[in-house]
Amino acid sequence: MPSLEEEDTRKVQTAVSGHAHSDVPVFLPTDADDYDEFIRLHPRRAFYCGTLLGGCGNRLAPKQYRDRKCHFAHVSAAERCRRSERDEASADHLYIGRALATWLEGQGQRGAQPVYKSTTHEVRDVVDVLYGGGSRLLRVQLARRSKREWEEADAELRARRSGLDWFMGPDSLLANWQVDRQGYALRVQCRSVGAGREVEVGTQFPDGSVEWTRLTECTLAPDGRVLTPRLLRAEDDTPPPPSKTEQQAPPRAVLPIPPDGVTLDDATLVGATEAEHLYEVSVRVTARLALPSRTSFLDSRGSYQPIGATLTVGDDGLWHIAADSVRPAEVEQAPDAPVEPPSTDARSHHGETVAALREALEDTARDRGMVSLATLRRRVLPPEDEPTVGRWLNLLLQIERPRLPGKPVLSALIKGPDGGPAPFFRDVLEHLGWEKNLSDTNVLAIWNREIRRAHAAYRATTGTPALTPQEPERRSSSRTRPSDSPALRRRAAYDVFMDLAREARRANDFTYVEQLTVDLEALAASPAEQQAVHELADWVTDRAAEELYQDWERLAALTDRLNREGDDLHLDQLRRLLHHAEKLAQSLAPELATAERRDIARWREHAARLAARPTLSEIRRCATAVRLALRWAARERRTTTWSELTQRTGTPLAGLHPDDKVSVLVEVDRETPEDNPPLSALITAHGTHRPHPLYRQVLFHLDRLAPAPEALYTHWRTALRRHFEGR
Repeated sequence: MPSLEEEDTRKVQTAVSGHAHSDVPVFLPTDADDYDEFIRLHPRRAFYCGTLLGGCGNRLAPKQYRDRKCHFAHVSAAERCRRSERDEASADHLYIGRALATWLEGQGQRGAQPVYKSTTHEVRDVVDVLYGGGSRLLRVQLARRSKREWEEADAELRARRSGLDWFMGPDSLLANWQVDRQGYALRVQCRSVGAGREVEVGTQFPDGSVEWTRLTECTLAPDGRVLTPRLLRAEDDTPPPPSKTEQQAPPRAVLPIPPDGVTLDDATLVGATEAEHLYEVSVRVTARLALPSRTSFLDSRGSYQPIGATLTVGDDGLWHIAADSVRPAEVEQAPDAPVEPPSTDARSHHGETVAALREALEDTARDRGMVSLATLRRRVLPPEDEPTVGRWLNLLLQIERPRLPGKPVLSALIKGPDGGPAPFFRDVLEHLGWEKNLSDTNVLAIWNREIRRAHAAYRATTGTPALTPQEPERRSSSRTRPSDSPALRRRAAYDVFMDLAREARRANDFTYVEQLTVDLEALAASPAEQQAVHELADWVTDRAAEELYQDWERLAALTDRLNREGDDLHLDQLRRLLHHAEKLAQSLAPELATAERRDIARWREHAARLAARPTLSEIRRCATAVRLALRWAARERRTTTWSELTQRTGTPLAGLHPDDKVSVLVEVDRETPEDNPPLSALITAHGTHRPHPLYRQVLFHLDRLAPAPEALYTHWRTALRRHFEGR
């Protein structure tokens, strides 16, 4: 436990969870009735005076009281905390940043990320939430700024971002100027709900009124504006939300469309789900077409007629066409003109385009290079052809399918305008079976890996991917050629696997190298090849030893934490830490980490002893008996000891753990008025006329002034005198 000299009475209502630099805010309710719910939500009790709160980064401990506000207190006062804001609103910038990022994710904006100021004195001034690949921004202005400063910041941000929305905090005076500019302003605030803080968004209009609503009820418009329910009603010029009776209106009419009644042109893929593909099509007006996912992708240059279609008008003003399928539109011919099937040439041209695209990507792989969309279009498409994203996706999926083991994703070789993956690469991965909603980090990792695999799989001396055992090379000719000999086929497979292994080794991918080494050992024939495989095997062995040593270091770090913090941990935290340490110890040989195993066994015994300690109800029963005994001692104008209290109350108080003794005495004095001396002052150290060693700690937990050690005796004597003089 921290020494009494290190304990601190500074109080705060907010913290961060996990580590000192976390952005996960925690709010401790002031009401003792909410304390148990708070602990249930945060069983690890890993609370810190976070740096993003302007704090010192030290540990905080929650304190529960019945007669005053619950709060956090610093566990250690070794470093003076300079945190200026400690009330329930002091972490609102973190609540707002995380809530906005979560809300944007729910609006389909992947990768939304809150950004906070790094310097301590400005950490609560501004919150930025980036989305749309960093091109769009939500700026939350919490600190007060002048109109000139705001206008300069607004101009700078709009020059760097394609979209910007402002939220004004409770203390910001900029909302009125924003109203003058655009007719309304968005406000933001937090309110306490149980053991958390809920983010609310307000709409302020020129009359100064503000209508508040939950953030989850807001909508992100297609143009990037944040629309509250009040703004949606204003845009639609509709009255407030309808009553329950009005809500029971008949469903919107569905209009049937006969197959010959409309021709669909310029089909552009705009989205795809497991159930359907979504297209924008031209029917003299822009419309949206939904087809089942089992249907083939449409050619943007083709003309189609819908089958089993219905037409509705969506909330976005577009016609929405849902069809079971489509068929190619018939082309009108002159009466005497021969009817030629247009689909044959279209299919032929489409097949040539796919073949040219595949050849261009394979050439790029053999050259170990990358290719831009503009270069690729010039190589495989006629100059007048302007393919859409949907058409690129359609062409590339025909190249990538079927998805076979060991086959690289050639689409990874196409780079986007920013030098990263092409804009449709994520969609290609999803259609090939990767999980949906991949993070930007995961997409980038897959992109880099598939680039390496494509470069390694294609060799400059052949026109086909190098052979792998899982994917035998298919030969169109049945005649045996020199390149078809078993020796050359084995050598080709060896070269590919060795290239992949070396790439994986440079990437420090231990597991992949280990898998490839097994295959290479079966393929290596010459002494030089065997020597190269042995070097890989040695590297795998060395890495395995390093991982073993790292496990040992992690175990040593865990046991060191147990030895430093074990006494301060909650029983559940201690058990989790011990479970993690024991799992690491089991992965090591018995002769390793003997000292760490001894520490684990000792702390396991300590946890068992903690489990046998009294519960809160038992402590309160002890406190009732001790309170009566101490009041009797005060009437007799004398002090007492733990041994005497044990005899008087008939409870084994003397053998209690020191922490449990403190808990008993805190419960004893919860009912003692603050202007009266605590009853716990009547307990003295055994065989002395000095206060018991836990007296100062009891004062701290009672939220009373804890004197310095050198002044403790005087404080205690004064408390005794007041007890005896008052009788």
